[in-house]
Amino acid sequence: MSARARLGGALGLVLLGGAGALLASGRAWQTVTAPRARPFTDEVVDVSGRTLEPAVAALGVVALAGVVAVLATRGIARRLVGVALAGAAIAMAWLAVAGLRTVSAQRARSLVSDARTAAGLDPAHPPRVTVHLVWPALTLLCALVLLAGGIAVALWGHRWLVMSGRYEAPAPQRSHASLWSDLDRGHDPTSEPG
Repeated sequence: MSARARLGGALGLVLLGGAGALLASGRAWQTVTAPRARPFTDEVVDVSGRTLEPAVAALGVVALAGVVAVLATRGIARRLVGVALAGAAIAMAWLAVAGLRTVSAQRARSLVSDARTAAGLDPAHPPRVTVHLVWPALTLLCALVLLAGGIAVALWGHRWLVMSGRYEAPAPQRSHASLWSDLDRGHDPTSEPG
């Protein structure tokens, strides 16, 4: 497999992991149903992953920024970007697992009162919480994909292609005075040194 293919594969993994986590974090991870005294109907609130675990979306953005960072760096700096991506993936996996657990009754009431009105909530009956496993599980899968991409960059990124030299700062130019001095000494300033 060529270096270009490895670079593309690693960037694809990082991009897929970050974008997938952003998508999944916007979906309903849990639904809270809070009983209210009659004649009111129960309050039903879908709670997104961004509300439950806001850092998941932030880590998805970090992963997408990591794609640009991998392209813009080389050598040890690129390997450090890979380590940072792997760390972001581990944190994302941890938060995805936390999103699989049902929130406490107190937090469920707080989520309902933040999203809707808390008027008429029945304090004698705790809210019912339903966990939607698909979105935290998808986030966990995205974290594993991101981890694979980050590890690949950390291990082999220093060997991959770098951006073209035309994007780098030009080499310092010799002054006109030093060129004339070379001519006075009988040296051709346009010839290669040595």
